[in-house]
Amino acid sequence: MPAPLPARRRWLRLGSAGLLAGVVLPGCERLQQALQPASALKVIEERQTQFGRLAVVEVQRKRYLAYGPGSTIVYQSVLDLDRPLELAASYTRLMMLGVVYAEPHARMLQIGVGAGNMTGYALRNFPAAEVDAIDIDRHAVELGARHFGLAPHPRLRVHIQDGRAWLEASRAQFDVIMLDAYDDKSIPAALMDEGFFAIVAAHLAPGGVAMQNVYLPDVDTRRLLPALRAALPQVDVYRIGDSAVLAAYRGPARTPQQLHARAAALDAALRPVHPLVGQLEFRVGPL
Repeated sequence: MPAPLPARRRWLRLGSAGLLAGVVLPGCERLQQALQPASALKVIEERQTQFGRLAVVEVQRKRYLAYGPGSTIVYQSVLDLDRPLELAASYTRLMMLGVVYAEPHARMLQIGVGAGNMTGYALRNFPAAEVDAIDIDRHAVELGARHFGLAPHPRLRVHIQDGRAWLEASRAQFDVIMLDAYDDKSIPAALMDEGFFAIVAAHLAPGGVAMQNVYLPDVDTRRLLPALRAALPQVDVYRIGDSAVLAAYRGPARTPQQLHARAAALDAALRPVHPLVGQLEFRVGPL
């Protein structure tokens, strides 16, 4: 059964005095910004969608994909206009550790694309990877193409569909599956139960990994972790601020030494914008 249409999350309130601190991003990362006058919020393009009003907005030199700009803004993606090839949200850098866990990393799947920051980064920095990118809202993907650099690519296939429904209909296997879909409250229930993670596990190639983004203040990890571990028993945790990224896989546990050696080799061969070795430093104990 397809998952219900998700609402969109991560909000920022705008008062009459200006733009308040505490920008919250869709991957569940909280960025602190100083007070800005309301006029500092520049709307580049907007559309009305089934999920609400969707706009591309800019604050200083950051560009956001936002739902509901007005008294409440819900951010989905962010681009640093001065560093467009970087990942501006640090949790997204942790998601790239999937290529360290999976060998090879030639087949990648992303559920929850937004404006396509992670998708574009993966294509640019991992030339062996082919990416299937799934998002339920075509408008988000279209605005990503217009304003965030998400361009057609011979190694990219974009699917406008519910993520669970797409997986249920597909027979493809992937080395890395990146899970970054949220609604207004948390990860949608249909994307965090045992049945869903069993489907994810069935689509992982031998040695593959699922990278799950978790915004800790909102996600019930007491529910999520048992469901995840039922399908993928090994779960390594990386944390930065209120965001955690879970690397879930089957088979023997990857040791820190093995991961460091693999990351160092990839850094030397590919020279990604964000070195992978540095992201390993955010590994923490169990949640």
